[in-house]
Amino acid sequence: MRFGKGLAAGLALAVILGGFSGNVSFASETGQGPLGSLETENESSSEQTYGPLGPLGQESGNASGLAAGSSSSGASGPLGSYGEKDEIVIRMVGDDLIHARIFRYCQQADGSFNFDQLFEHVKKDIEEADIAIINQETIMVSNPADFADFPCFGTPESIGHSIVSAGFDVVAHANNHTMDRGYGGIQNTIDFWKNHYPDICYLGIHDTAEDSDIRYLTSNGIRVGFVNYTYGLNGFKKPRGREYCVDLLTDGGIEAVMGEARANCDLLIAVLHVGDEYEYTPTAYERQQVNRFIDLGADIVLCAHPHVLEPFGMVTTPAGRTGLVYYSLGNYLSAQNRLPRVLGGMADITVKKTGNGGAPIEITGYDLVPLVTHQQGPLVTTYRLDEYPDELAAAHNLVGLGFSKDAMWNLYTGITGKARP
Repeated sequence: MRFGKGLAAGLALAVILGGFSGNVSFASETGQGPLGSLETENESSSEQTYGPLGPLGQESGNASGLAAGSSSSGASGPLGSYGEKDEIVIRMVGDDLIHARIFRYCQQADGSFNFDQLFEHVKKDIEEADIAIINQETIMVSNPADFADFPCFGTPESIGHSIVSAGFDVVAHANNHTMDRGYGGIQNTIDFWKNHYPDICYLGIHDTAEDSDIRYLTSNGIRVGFVNYTYGLNGFKKPRGREYCVDLLTDGGIEAVMGEARANCDLLIAVLHVGDEYEYTPTAYERQQVNRFIDLGADIVLCAHPHVLEPFGMVTTPAGRTGLVYYSLGNYLSAQNRLPRVLGGMADITVKKTGNGGAPIEITGYDLVPLVTHQQGPLVTTYRLDEYPDELAAAHNLVGLGFSKDAMWNLYTGITGKARP
């Protein structure tokens, strides 16, 4: 699971570089470009027209599927060389939003499901990362009666096999759809991971009150801590007596959790489900929560929920602590059918252990690789935009709404401020 070193993005947002968060120093600056807003709408895939841009936590198994003590050193990826000792590449993709159209297309003749095609065109990039993260937006269920579309999703649990096969190490589950199938959906998801992939690092959901909010992974000598919180549950409440089942930004004790995590890892990542849907700029509340987690020790904050891209870069809080922030990675994959919702991004971050006592970990590079969801008839899958075949772009279901590779690049540039390569 590595891809070349992330390159520092040259964005137009002004940021103030100041103090450091935890044990990490930052080697590059970036910012945010001029943005517009998009009208709010639900997550259904109905046809729409496109508007213009305007105790200690659990230690999971080794990242990247490497045997203990092994590494993937000395290799070279599409963005450059990688694999240095005491250096890791972290990648995250956004919302894996499985509409009924998608799981029906992935159903096999024998009634089983195979979701491998959703990941096959980015699998190499995911496998090459040392730690790869996905936001699994829809809860995983085993009972066909629970398979469901928007607004209360339920995804066949076989999606988990394909997530692991694609190379993901960390699966974020705390989001506004976590309670869509009730507590049973959460329990089913946890049981799936425990029974099939006990080393997977799943985040944000729990089946006991004793289970910590924190997970840890160690890769190339760097111990990474993770937490995952959501702003809400679409009006659902945690079941009485099981208030521990999903991690919310409004939970008590987050300060203590972050203090424990900070004291027990080299690098701390917060995955937050927050922001407004279909908006290109972070809300005041999202910025507040991002700043809060940086001030509590997070070195990197990776956000999801808006279903469209938002800016990324170094952010310094009013308290003077700096962290790397991706305000929204957009959709990894969905059946939503407006142009901005088929454009997503893959965070690509390089972190190095420096041995410097004052800042033993350094973020040496970061970038956002644009992704595009290809929709052709009932087929839905995802490509890197720079590898997306012209002939497929010409056959995309949204061509009539103005879809083209140029339109996707223009949208990416407008949101991030990054020039097209």
